[in-house]
Amino acid sequence: MADDGLPDDVGFARFVTDHRPGLLRTALLLTGDRATAEELVQRALTRTRRAWPAPDPLTTARRALVTGAGRRGVGSEQVIEELPDPLAPAVDEELARALRELPLRTRAATVFRVADGLDPAAVGAVLGVPAAAADAAAAEGAERLRPAVRPDPYRRAQPATEEQRLHDGLARLSGAPGGWRLDAAQAVADVGHRRTGLRRRVLAAATVAAVLLAGAVGALTRPASDRPDPAAGPSAAASAGAEPSGGTSSGAGPSGAGPSAGAPADEPSVRTAPVLTGPARGSLADDPAFLAAVQRADWGGLAAPPVADRTVVFAGDTPSGRAALVVGTVDEDFRGTWLIGPTGASADALVPQFPRGLGRSRPVALLLGGPGAASLVVVTAPGDTIEVSDRLRVGPRGTVGRGYTPVEAVEGVAVVPATTTEDGPALSVRVTREGRLVHRSAVDWPGDRPGRSTPLPELDPVRPVDGEPDARVVAAALVGLAVPLGVEPAELQPELLWSGTLPQSRGPGTVAVVVGRSPGGALVVTTWVGGVGGALACGTATPPGPTPVASLTVVRTCTVERPGRAQPGDGSWLVVTAPPAAAAALVLGPTDRVLAQLPLTGGGTVVALPEGARTVRTVDAAGQLLAQAPVAPMASEPFGDFGSGPQG
Repeated sequence: MADDGLPDDVGFARFVTDHRPGLLRTALLLTGDRATAEELVQRALTRTRRAWPAPDPLTTARRALVTGAGRRGVGSEQVIEELPDPLAPAVDEELARALRELPLRTRAATVFRVADGLDPAAVGAVLGVPAAAADAAAAEGAERLRPAVRPDPYRRAQPATEEQRLHDGLARLSGAPGGWRLDAAQAVADVGHRRTGLRRRVLAAATVAAVLLAGAVGALTRPASDRPDPAAGPSAAASAGAEPSGGTSSGAGPSGAGPSAGAPADEPSVRTAPVLTGPARGSLADDPAFLAAVQRADWGGLAAPPVADRTVVFAGDTPSGRAALVVGTVDEDFRGTWLIGPTGASADALVPQFPRGLGRSRPVALLLGGPGAASLVVVTAPGDTIEVSDRLRVGPRGTVGRGYTPVEAVEGVAVVPATTTEDGPALSVRVTREGRLVHRSAVDWPGDRPGRSTPLPELDPVRPVDGEPDARVVAAALVGLAVPLGVEPAELQPELLWSGTLPQSRGPGTVAVVVGRSPGGALVVTTWVGGVGGALACGTATPPGPTPVASLTVVRTCTVERPGRAQPGDGSWLVVTAPPAAAAALVLGPTDRVLAQLPLTGGGTVVALPEGARTVRTVDAAGQLLAQAPVAPMASEPFGDFGSGPQG
């Protein structure tokens, strides 16, 4: 058959839908990094498509994973710099480390044999070695990993055998929380672009800003690379009518301080440097009377060290106000506070503002002023490079990225102009040392204001809604979209795509799916859930701008269970909303077995997430397929790609 003939295209698309999730899990174990793993799978799928139709395409793809993982620069296609996803929950950190230390061929044999359940002959076919050699390599790897396996403290019934414990530990690693950039349809389209050479690339961070202005950035909503100069990656634009499986993830923290997954194993760790230490820096550093006064200043509700044990790290005036940073230790706990007020204010007139995630070797960033014009103060180690991103950019095709601009720093301090919306800043600060990323995060903003000067827009529902949605949930969704994009909510031209009732044990809640239009021309689709106890973001996707809002099909997981406070009826929920022609949603498991059939008479539905749910197909009244989308996981990090803090 011709390479682009319809039968081949249909067969390959089905192959991607069926096998890409498993390939992603395998690649995550091989690489230890989510973004690198996804890029590796896309390259493997591209190689598989070139050989299509192959007698055993899955073996071809797996073989390409191993070959690609052994090459440097797998991550060269990544777009947005980001600290790697945490591969493991805390219980599996030692196992993740031991897995990374295995030689690649041993690691691959162990992953295919233990995690994927392949027999020795199949492993040998992937690795190109006899079955006995593959079995021996897998046995060697398993033997080296077993001492690193720890019991899962959240599991009541523990596995009875060492083999099952190792299998379960690897399964936890490969199923770690976090989204993927592309869904199945986008992955197929990306393979097509790679084959025809039409993918756009961003060659260096110095060109990112210009490319972003042109609306042509490589995309993902949850990137992961610790390299400060990434190249372009695959588009995260949603296919028409389906929400990507990735979305931005929330709740993920930084990885360890060692080299990233794509780096050579012998690459040295980034040098640790003292950051929050004396002598004082800033425009008031040569005013001993003021320094002595802020050293004595009250810390409000936070227990402060003795005055003599406090260190003034920064003291200075900015166009938007005066700030001083004072730190110290109480009972071996390092702590500190900003003291802020109007420009020229005396020390006793300054108000405490406690920074988040404070650490002696961690950079800090504070925004003074706003809404509107403001001043950004960044304090890091002398010699570090400070770069600032003003906001998240979403291009017309749904591509997502941040461009970072270097700013002038004196003795590790930068004071630069910035802006913020009424609800908060879109800023992200990146700090590199000796060419290595050490910190990337959002900024602290006091946000002292009496309330909004303009009310949030009222949204008209696009589809029938199940009762009046909780205004607090809709407001949180609006603000959650607008702040990272650096605009006020009304500028998004937002619409309420659908809302439904969440049947929680502690009282009904609301699920709201809100759609807006980014300044770059794409759609932004976010799903939020909440009620009396607050609101949570389930995930956000960025379909291309021309996608009709009415055609969108959204499939999303919303997890509302709180550790230690779970009640019957709480946990993970499946949210589905689809166009009026969709009469039902079929929830499918890993083998396309129908787990549930959900009526969509009200424009959508919210049900307890069926165990093993992988895909949702919407069908019309006659049972004809309308759309298919993977079950997108709960986001593990807020929309905005701000960064999650320090590298180590």
